[in-house]
Amino acid sequence: ILFPPDDTFNYTVNESSTAIFECSSTGIPPPSILWTKNNEVLDEASDSRVSLGQPSQPELFETDNGFVFVVNRTLNLANTVGSDTDNYTCLAFNGVDPNDTQSFELFVQVPPVVVPLASGKQVVGKEGQIAVLMFRVDNAAPPVKLEGLRWIYSTGASPEDGMDITDLQNRTTLSMLSISEFPDQRYINLTVSNLQQGRFEGEDETDEGRYFLEATNPAGVHYDFIDVIIEGPPRIVSSPSDDVIIDGNPALFVCEAVA
Repeated sequence: ILFPPDDTFNYTVNESSTAIFECSSTGIPPPSILWTKNNEVLDEASDSRVSLGQPSQPELFETDNGFVFVVNRTLNLANTVGSDTDNYTCLAFNGVDPNDTQSFELFVQVPPVVVPLASGKQVVGKEGQIAVLMFRVDNAAPPVKLEGLRWIYSTGASPEDGMDITDLQNRTTLSMLSISEFPDQRYINLTVSNLQQGRFEGEDETDEGRYFLEATNPAGVHYDFIDVIIEGPPRIVSSPSDDVIIDGNPALFVCEAVA
C-alpha cells in the first residue's frame, strides 16, 4: 500500500460532514481493495452513508525492482456522527501472500449541548440568600475547555441582549458570583450570592433575570439558560405625594409596590 506524500493517516471532520479516505496499492497481479471497520467490510448495503469509489484501472508503475500495477480506491462516509470516530482499514490483496493493510484514524468533532439542570429552567431564591445554577455539557468532542465557557446575564430573552459576566472582575451591577467546573462529571455551576431585587427605591439593578451558559468547541457553539426568580418582602417603589385639592373634589393617591 502506498502512503500519502505527507504520511497523514489521521483525519478530523465536523459532525454531518463527509469524510473521504483514499487508498493506493501496488502488486502483480493488480490488487483488489476492500475497506473495513472493526474487521467488518464496509459497503453501501451495510450503511447507506457509505460510498465506495470504483477501483481505478490498473496502471503500470516503475519501481527499483521493476514494474508493478497501481490501483486506487476511495471511501466516502457522509453525514458523519460522533460514533463514526474510529479506525478504518484499507485491505489490499491479489492472491499472493501476504496481504497488506493500512489504518486511518477518523475523529468526528461534535458541538456541545448545554443542558440546564433546573425544573422548568427556573431557580427561586430569597433575597440575601444564594442561588446555585447547575448546567451539564453533553456530547462535546473534543470536550469543552474552561476557556470555551461563557456566562451571560440578561433581563431579555436572548444572550445578545445580555452582559458577559465570565470575568468576575466585571460584575459591578451584580451580586458576588463564583464559577466552578467539574470536568469529569461535566457539570458547570454558577453561584449567585446575596441575591438582591434592587438595592434602592426605584433602582433597576437586580440579580433577577436570565443566566445563559454558552459552550464552544471547534465544532460549534450552544447555549441555554436558567431564570432566577427572587422572593422578598414587599417594597414601595413609588410613594404617594402630598396634594392640595378643592373641597368636594376627589383625591387620588397612587402607591406602587413590588415583591
